[in-house]
Amino acid sequence: MSLPDPSFLVSRPAPLLARLALVCALSGALAGCFQPLYADNSTVGGPALLDKYRDVEIIQVQGRVGNELRNDLIYALNGGDGNPKGAPLQMIISVDTSTSTALLNSASGLPENQIIRVTANWRLVKAGDEKKKTVTEGSASGTATIDTSDQRFANYSAGIDAEKRAARSVADQIKAQLTAYFIRTANTPGSGS
Repeated sequence: MSLPDPSFLVSRPAPLLARLALVCALSGALAGCFQPLYADNSTVGGPALLDKYRDVEIIQVQGRVGNELRNDLIYALNGGDGNPKGAPLQMIISVDTSTSTALLNSASGLPENQIIRVTANWRLVKAGDEKKKTVTEGSASGTATIDTSDQRFANYSAGIDAEKRAARSVADQIKAQLTAYFIRTANTPGSGS
């Protein structure tokens, strides 16, 4: 197999330079189309996405896992600013946790591995609405696995850690669903929160 002669590049520099100029012109023209998701300005004329997150107050969730999820979601939406009190929107969340066995030890009959699943159903309502009419809603679930041992405290501690990991995954999913809702309503004329 023989390599092509590189002299063809020298003999025809004009088409090569024209292609290079075209690529540079197109990339320059398309550079203005990019907008970061969390930018302070908005191309649709509405408030920025971060401001929309600050309009959501997360209502207290029952249980230890519910509290974990609530804290993770508050941090995901507002960072270190905390839960905004008196926000125009409120998120109501219900959480369910389940455990299933993936592997059983054939000799002892005890589980060797378990799957922890955290499922959350959420809905967004307007803060002053007496009837709590749903603005938007969704559901999310996350799983985490643990290897069990003969030590009860180790199993208990591993289970709590797995619930925390699953709750963090659920919080990320809820944030993504909320982001999609805010972007969708910002692009719809006459809508919004």
